[in-house]
Amino acid sequence: MKCEQNFDRIIEAYIDNEATPAETKQLHEHLNHCESCKQRVQELNKVIAFVQSSSHIAAPDDFTASVMKKLPQKRQMSKWKQWTRKHPLLIAAAVFFLLMATSLSMWNDEEQLVVKGSTKLSINQENGVVIVPEGEVIEGDLTIHNGKLQVEGEIKGNVLLVNSDTYYASTGHVTGEIHEVNQMLEWVWYHIKSFLKDVVALSNGKETTE
Repeated sequence: MKCEQNFDRIIEAYIDNEATPAETKQLHEHLNHCESCKQRVQELNKVIAFVQSSSHIAAPDDFTASVMKKLPQKRQMSKWKQWTRKHPLLIAAAVFFLLMATSLSMWNDEEQLVVKGSTKLSINQENGVVIVPEGEVIEGDLTIHNGKLQVEGEIKGNVLLVNSDTYYASTGHVTGEIHEVNQMLEWVWYHIKSFLKDVVALSNGKETTE
């Protein structure tokens, strides 16, 4: 424990790519004979690699701006950063259970047809059919809950189908990715991936302001 406390500042600077050449050399020499610090650095690198691997996941366009407006001042952010580094497992557990509860609640509540996205659609609530008319171009992402998407025109964005099916006419085309979520566990996993993407976006925005 004493060893980790002595090298705590250097390890943090090294992980954040802020360590000086002398500090980096000192840390590398220390890791050659300190298994505890070596394991800590490896675990931190694994966490960073996992978060970075999720950076391609799409998120709402206004998420970063909305969160940045609600963030406290820099001094308070610094205290929060220190606290999160001391209690990573507690935060991870709290976030996981929150995502599970929210996702399961949304899955159970949404039984009728729900459409999120463009207004240039033909929607038949009775039959649960959402039609992209022939010759129509939909700009942006589209989400369909508990329905059937019939693509006769073009969608320039991603499509999320939750408990939904899709049909393409000969003229239909989607330029983005299509995600189909038909099981409860898939719905939960989708929200977890979305959360990880939001964390990456928030982290990038924070580094820019600093």
